[in-house]
Amino acid sequence: MAEAKTTIYYNHNFYYDFSKIISADDRGLQFGDGCYEWIRVFQGHPFALSYHVDRLYRSMRLLGIRPVTAPDEFTEIVEVVIEETGVTEGYVKIIVTRGSGDHDFTIPSRNALRPNVLVYAKPINLDSIAKVQDGVKCITMNDDRGHHCDILSLNQLNNMMARAEAQKKGCYDAIFIKDGLLTEASHSNVCIVKAGVIWTPAKNEFMIPGITRSLVLSRVAPTAGVTSIDDGAEPVRLDNMMDAEEVFLTNSQDGIVPVVAIDGKPIGDGKVGTVTRKIQEHYHHLMTDGLP
Repeated sequence: MAEAKTTIYYNHNFYYDFSKIISADDRGLQFGDGCYEWIRVFQGHPFALSYHVDRLYRSMRLLGIRPVTAPDEFTEIVEVVIEETGVTEGYVKIIVTRGSGDHDFTIPSRNALRPNVLVYAKPINLDSIAKVQDGVKCITMNDDRGHHCDILSLNQLNNMMARAEAQKKGCYDAIFIKDGLLTEASHSNVCIVKAGVIWTPAKNEFMIPGITRSLVLSRVAPTAGVTSIDDGAEPVRLDNMMDAEEVFLTNSQDGIVPVVAIDGKPIGDGKVGTVTRKIQEHYHHLMTDGLP
């Protein structure tokens, strides 16, 4: 079997070398002026692609970036990139920047620049995903990131630095606390389990509206026979999380990640809980069935 080639979509053309397409005056490089989506490729197919494209359009709207690629075009582009690259277990990344222009520390008018669209796929390390399914440790951190954290922009430096701090302490992620309330983790959304019920903070400007979070609440928990409460709930406080029976994280890369300790304190009995295991199992079923 011939070795798969790297196939990259960029502005209505396909390339096979990143050096041919990246421009030094792209505002994504200059200012992080753009947004992105990271989509899991599972058994050769993009999982929940339509959900990710919807969120991408939301990010573009909030950033004032005009769309130049239709949703159905993204579906075709992603399928071509996956097929030609030959990725069966991996990810697709879609990046949209405001466009290329002079170093101008202002946001140009909506039609001043033509946005740049980049799509590529790469394989993923399945061992690293399997490793975290039996529980991870986390730390808490003061959330001082400001507003607009609900936009999946290219400006992720604060989140990356927070996660780096967690990793220095041998932990998987940093969980942000703002004024005593849980917002999200640097790389994930956070769910807690109390009395067998899943609780998670309501969506707001301080957290990414996670795709996996949404699927857990709308599809996975109901099929698993688990009650969940989110947007209509009271805020989740730090002490609610620390006293929870179970805590788990959700993200597109690792799926459902059990948290067995936070800040050195065991959560529940320090083992993966029964509700979390149910959610993991039914989420895997959903991935296997596929979701466009």
